[in-house]
Amino acid sequence: MHEFLTERGLRDSSEISLVMPLGAPIPPSPAASAAVLEAFAERDITWYPERLVRSLDPHRQVAQLSDESELPYDLFLGVPVHRVPEVVAASGLAVDGWIPVDPRTLETSFPGVYAIGDVTSVGTPKAGVFAEGQAVVAAARIVAALQNRAPGTEYDGRGICYIEFGHDQVAKVDVTFRAGHRPGGDLEGPSPDLVADKTAFGTDRIRRWFGREWASA
Repeated sequence: MHEFLTERGLRDSSEISLVMPLGAPIPPSPAASAAVLEAFAERDITWYPERLVRSLDPHRQVAQLSDESELPYDLFLGVPVHRVPEVVAASGLAVDGWIPVDPRTLETSFPGVYAIGDVTSVGTPKAGVFAEGQAVVAAARIVAALQNRAPGTEYDGRGICYIEFGHDQVAKVDVTFRAGHRPGGDLEGPSPDLVADKTAFGTDRIRRWFGREWASA
């Protein structure tokens, strides 16, 4: 949005605010969070942490936040509340709004039935990279069952994402959540523990991503 308004010569007359329920932009990575907040400050983007948008008043054009404050807007871009689809809620698989699964295998309480992605309570962030990793594990275990083999693939909760800061810097966040994992190997429930955080920053990187190529040095 910052670049969109800047390219059109409207940035100086505009305000950008971001409301998040989290206390840090990227909780698993303090280094990436610090870089994001620095980028916000450089671009005059106001950040409202640990707050939710409770409702919108389209007539007054204000967003009502969870701390009972209001935020005026001309354009509101929001993420809908996460919930399972109605067909999943009606299936009997969901408990307290989500489908519980074995955090290592993604298998539900019904033998041979797996759930992946945003509908589960596995404990990883609800992002595509984690859903993809879960799909690989579920598919491998289904194939093993069809071939009468012992399944050996388990889910490690790993996810990688890239964050672009302008046109000359990219952050790579590589984290691994082990749902229910504790040091020593004990499983104590679905709460995830961060066991790895590798954040790298650099300029003029070679990057081929979604058809775009950056090449230098």
